[in-house]
Amino acid sequence: MFDAAKLGKMELKVEELLKRKGMRMAELAAKLNVDQSNLTRSLEGNPTLSRLKEVASALDVSVRDLFSDGKPSIKDGLLRIGDRHFALVPVEMPEASYNYTRERFYAETYEFVLKCLGKKDRTSSFCGLYGGVCPFSLIYDGESRRLFFSFCPTGDGCYTWVYDTGAERVIKYGYTPELAADYIARNIMNDIEEIGHN
Repeated sequence: MFDAAKLGKMELKVEELLKRKGMRMAELAAKLNVDQSNLTRSLEGNPTLSRLKEVASALDVSVRDLFSDGKPSIKDGLLRIGDRHFALVPVEMPEASYNYTRERFYAETYEFVLKCLGKKDRTSSFCGLYGGVCPFSLIYDGESRRLFFSFCPTGDGCYTWVYDTGAERVIKYGYTPELAADYIARNIMNDIEEIGHN
């Protein structure tokens, strides 16, 4: 099951960074080998992650430094980007743990699914920033025994997938919970990669 809803426009501070570095937009455009008006339109509209990476590299900053508050942050189940707030889910992990590498994301997703397979009628969730930039949330609904995974590549909307944990089948057919958790975690990783985010 797939559903996509666009995130609101994110405030960037490219002009502020240009001033700090004593550069003009025309110089940045020349560095990127693009037309200045196209670059300006792109940054004022809904820039792609690849465009943000190019601009960050040209300015010698990280992608998160392009955002108006210096970096996205997650607190109390809210993602803040600039002065915009997006509701996610209750956070069960310390705020300092929100930056997920690919390996860490897989490992913690695997552990989360494994715990969920043993829970009946309980809802659990966690969220964070994949790669330090892209917000995600993973919610387990104990009543339906399903997992809901939402992933928001920067400037490219928000994607949501639903996974049946097959908890009853795992028990009935003698599959180990570890195999089921590994299968689901790998499916989630595949879905991230399918939309072009490695």
